[in-house]
Amino acid sequence: MSQVTFTGERLHAGSSLFGVDLARHRAPYVYALDYAQGGRVLDLGCGSGYGTAELADALPRIVGLDRIPPDAKNERNNIDWVRADLRGNPLARGSFHLIVSFQVIEHLEDPSIYLESISRLLAPGGTAIITTPNLLTSDKINPFHVHEYEAEELRECLAPYFDEVVMQGVGVSANVKPYFDQRLERIEKIMKIDPLGLRNLLPASWITWLFAKGALLVRRGIQSSDTGMPEATLQDFPIGPADPADIDLLAICRKNASA
Repeated sequence: MSQVTFTGERLHAGSSLFGVDLARHRAPYVYALDYAQGGRVLDLGCGSGYGTAELADALPRIVGLDRIPPDAKNERNNIDWVRADLRGNPLARGSFHLIVSFQVIEHLEDPSIYLESISRLLAPGGTAIITTPNLLTSDKINPFHVHEYEAEELRECLAPYFDEVVMQGVGVSANVKPYFDQRLERIEKIMKIDPLGLRNLLPASWITWLFAKGALLVRRGIQSSDTGMPEATLQDFPIGPADPADIDLLAICRKNASA
């Protein structure tokens, strides 16, 4: 399968510039392993597949679904890759004990088809784990993000599709918080160049190109600064009860066994 093009939105393992961001997004995958319990697992919206590979290294088998192909380095013999759109995915109703879908819902103006798909694919007694950036701590400039959420808004959005929704969050340790503070500060400086938001009048392809270049520029600036890029581990992103300071929201959504 072909290498996925860098966009500034989809992460690719191996770049020192994105080591902190990758640890941030790996943390929910490791957390989700406690919910696998030997059942069938689906990574819905798996992107480049680094998280799917993380799960596959610890589980007998997993399905990864996305519209794009994964990075070749994330290939595993126990991963079934499915190229499909949510509107026409070929997977059977009630066929997964665990569904993880990380950093997807913020891309959807109307998440109803997405959430209906998760609910339909989830087996009775199953669990879906969904993450998304926390609006309260987001930099709010990502052109790929159509709608970002606060914790209560996300809970209300999910509640009609599941029997139980428990809101959690992905926190940030003192080790990596300066990185995120510095990143936000650098982004705000760049945004001051365009105080009227004229960039939004550009063609969408130009906006996303500028976003990708900006993502690299900001991180290279941090890497070459006096503080440098911190060495991040999964422990730098603890998962617990939702807090306004969390960097990401994490929702645990359950379907009753009698459903």
